[in-house]
Amino acid sequence: MARNKFQKQFIKERTTYLIREFFIQRGFHEIDTPTILTSLPLEPNLFSLKTIWTHRHLPFYLATSPESSLKKLIAQGIGNCFTISKVFRDLEDIGPTHNLEFSMLEWYEMGKDYYHLATTTENLIIDIFKGIEQKDNKRIKKILNYQNTPIDLTPPWPRLSLNDLFKEYAHLDLSQHLTVDRLLPAAAAKGYNIKGIKTWEPLYTQIFVNEIEPHLPKNTPAFIFDYPTQLSPLCQPCPKSPGFSQRFELYIGGMEIGNGYTELTDAQTLHQNFQNEETFRKSHHLPLHPPDQELVDLTRHFPDCTGIGLGVDRLAMLMANASRIEEVLYFPTSKLISVDK
Repeated sequence: MARNKFQKQFIKERTTYLIREFFIQRGFHEIDTPTILTSLPLEPNLFSLKTIWTHRHLPFYLATSPESSLKKLIAQGIGNCFTISKVFRDLEDIGPTHNLEFSMLEWYEMGKDYYHLATTTENLIIDIFKGIEQKDNKRIKKILNYQNTPIDLTPPWPRLSLNDLFKEYAHLDLSQHLTVDRLLPAAAAKGYNIKGIKTWEPLYTQIFVNEIEPHLPKNTPAFIFDYPTQLSPLCQPCPKSPGFSQRFELYIGGMEIGNGYTELTDAQTLHQNFQNEETFRKSHHLPLHPPDQELVDLTRHFPDCTGIGLGVDRLAMLMANASRIEEVLYFPTSKLISVDK
C-alpha cells in the first residue's frame, strides 16, 4: 500500500542515490553546502529569500544555488566536486515544474569546458535511467516514455545554437539585437506587448518562449548552446561570438533540466557584472542582497573548469512520468499553503 502511495517519491529517492553513485565512482568530493548565507552572487532573475537571525539582528539569505560555496572551495584547490542541496528562489510562483524550495545537483570538473560537460551530463542521465529500469526489473532500453511521448536517450543528443534557433524560427539575428533599443522595435513588429517594458530580458523571453521553445525537439533531449552574456554573468565569453557566453541549457520533455557553462575566471569582469546587476536592480526597484565579494576575490585564483546546475526534482519527474513536481515531493509548497489556509 505504502509503495503504491509513495512510488513516485521513491523514484526521486532512487534518482538521488544514482547521482551520488555516479560521482563518487568518479572520485568527486561531495560537499555539504550552506543554505543560509550573508551574501550571494548577483545574477539576472535570481532573487533571494531573506531571513533574520533575531539573536544577533543579522540578515541572512537563503541560497539561490550552491554555486558560490562550491567555487570558494574550488579556488582553494579541492578539485572535482558535487553537491545535492536545497535552493530557494523568490519572485517566482509555484507551478507544474517549480516549487518554492527545490533540490539542485551542481558539479564542477577541473580543466574541462562546456562541450565536455554536455557529454558528462548525457552519461549521468543515461546511467540514472538505466539504474531505475534495473531497479524495476524492466528490460533496459534507451527510450524514456514521458507523458505519452517517447524520448530517445541515445547519445549524442542534439547540440543547437541559440542564435541559429532565433534565425530559423523567429527570423531574427539575435547577435544584432542584444540591446533593448534594437530588440524593442523588433518585438513590437512581431506584435508583442511592449507597453512599459524598458529592459532587454523580458523582450527576449517573450520571443524565446513563444517562437523557440515550441520548436525544440520533443523525441530527444536537446542542448541549446551559447547564450547572451548579459544573461550569463558567471560564464566565460565565447571567443568568436561577441556578446555571447559559453553556456548551454538542457531541455528534456519540454522542461529546462540543466544550466551549464565554462566558468568565468576573470575577477575584474565578475566584479563589474555584479556592479551592473546592482545598478539595474536599484534603478528598477528590485529586491537586492549583498553581492558576494569573497567570491570575486577568490576568482583571482580560479582554475579553468566547467560546472552545471541540474534540477533533481525535474529529473525525477521525467523518470517517474510525473506531470507535476508535487508528485515527486513529500511536502510540496502547494500542500503547505493549503494547510495554512
